[in-house]
Amino acid sequence: MDALPCDAQARAAVLPSRGGPRCYPTICTTDMGICTPEPCACPTSRDPEVEWAKKTLMTGDGTKCWACEKKASTAGVAVDDDSQFCPSQVGRCSLKRSCKCEEKTDTKRVTRTKDGEKCWTCAPAGEGSGGFGMDSGQKAMFWMLPMLWPWMDLWDSIYQVCEGCRALTTFIALCVVGSICQNFLPILRLDKFFSFFAPCMKKGEFWRLFTYFMLHSDLQHLCVNLFHLLDALDLEGVPDMEVSPGVPLRCTRDGPVASICYPDVGIGFYHTIGCIAMVLAFGALVGTIKSFGALVQGASSVCFGVDGALIALYAMFLGAGLDSQLKIPEFGSFFWMRIGIIAFHIIIDVVQSACGSGKDTVGTVAHMASLVAGFCYVILVLPPMGDGSLFDSLQPYIIPCGLTSPKYTSLDAASKECVAFFTRGNGIELELARKIAAGVMGGGVLLSIVNAIHKRDISDDGIACCTCGEVPKGQGSGPARGPEQEQAEALEAMRQRSAQLAEKLTSLNRMLKNMPPPEALAAAAAGQAPGPAAGGGVQAAAGAA
Repeated sequence: MDALPCDAQARAAVLPSRGGPRCYPTICTTDMGICTPEPCACPTSRDPEVEWAKKTLMTGDGTKCWACEKKASTAGVAVDDDSQFCPSQVGRCSLKRSCKCEEKTDTKRVTRTKDGEKCWTCAPAGEGSGGFGMDSGQKAMFWMLPMLWPWMDLWDSIYQVCEGCRALTTFIALCVVGSICQNFLPILRLDKFFSFFAPCMKKGEFWRLFTYFMLHSDLQHLCVNLFHLLDALDLEGVPDMEVSPGVPLRCTRDGPVASICYPDVGIGFYHTIGCIAMVLAFGALVGTIKSFGALVQGASSVCFGVDGALIALYAMFLGAGLDSQLKIPEFGSFFWMRIGIIAFHIIIDVVQSACGSGKDTVGTVAHMASLVAGFCYVILVLPPMGDGSLFDSLQPYIIPCGLTSPKYTSLDAASKECVAFFTRGNGIELELARKIAAGVMGGGVLLSIVNAIHKRDISDDGIACCTCGEVPKGQGSGPARGPEQEQAEALEAMRQRSAQLAEKLTSLNRMLKNMPPPEALAAAAAGQAPGPAAGGGVQAAAGAA
């Protein structure tokens, strides 16, 4: 009897035979005339109209074996009720894609009604069109990056991702819409209104701290950021979707663990929005320390910010030993692969800055600041990890300090709340961790404010939309004066002074004309008797006087 060759996910079962040791997979063979000599499960049919049914066979020497054969799928009868569980009765199914199996040993699978409509049912693993048949001793494999989720079943998976990760997918859509309007509708002048420009903060345009992500310099800049954000979808949560019929993408608490599943450790819709807003503002403010007059656009700060939040979540996940509770030991390896991707992004960003002769240093400073802000957001806010279906607590990463270090000897000290990063040995008291995070965030904001005060004389170069806070030169209030107005005022002042001088000269000329002749003044001074002529002269002088 021949056997199918082993693959990477097969469990070896070595049996003596004439041809030497043989290896048998856990999936029953589907080839005619060949069977598997140990208990196995049938594969999942991707066509709801057919299914694989397991049958028991016997070899020529009396050895029991199993094989699978394809048969037409039995049409199900849709059950219309409000139950959250899929029907487990034969021939019954639910039209609710989100239904779950009530029995932990059952496997969810897809079938069709008589009208050809998709519906879901539950049955014991390995029977009919069951799942992959992974037993509880097998380990999960994590190879599917979040950026691949929307493309598994294209339109259906895109809808499921948009429904399950509303915050991040809406953010991505805003980036696309903003870039289209920026390039094809320049009349909207989004560059003027939405770009972040620090001098505009003096006029109260604080919305720029949260709108600059919508604009990008070119298509390459946009695409890189979009793929970066798609690879961080798990920050918000794992969508309710299936890798294949009956095999959910989201890991369950007990199992059996599917061959591809993802533990939901996301922080949810509202916390994702809060994290995005925080990293946008903090990255922009800290970036002004390097260059106060730089015009900032792009969603790169958010990309690095969500990476920082993911690092914090995964580090505390591993530090609290939650992966061992879920019996998914490969999660640690998958996490380090994600860390490697994030480190690659950071290295590329730094290399681009260095090769650009320091021109992009402003962006690098803002990106690293956003990375730190995302990490600090998780420590400060302590968001829930998942939707509560995996763990008994919404914050399972908070553990007693006594589990992290032997230095906590007393009962009070050992019962304090701690968080650990990567391993239990890297534990730190929760209050201390939050104080450090608050100090880092407050220090960055304070440095930004001091820098803004120091460079308050830098002009907004006409980019600002508001006139709030404008002060004219030489006055404490009133509208600002331009150079032409100042020149006109100076000319008016000179004209007024010229008019005053002309008036004084006219008065002096009048006085000179009315003065008596010098001879009359001299005779009056000598005391001469006035003659007819002299008398006349004196009288004239007196009349003039």
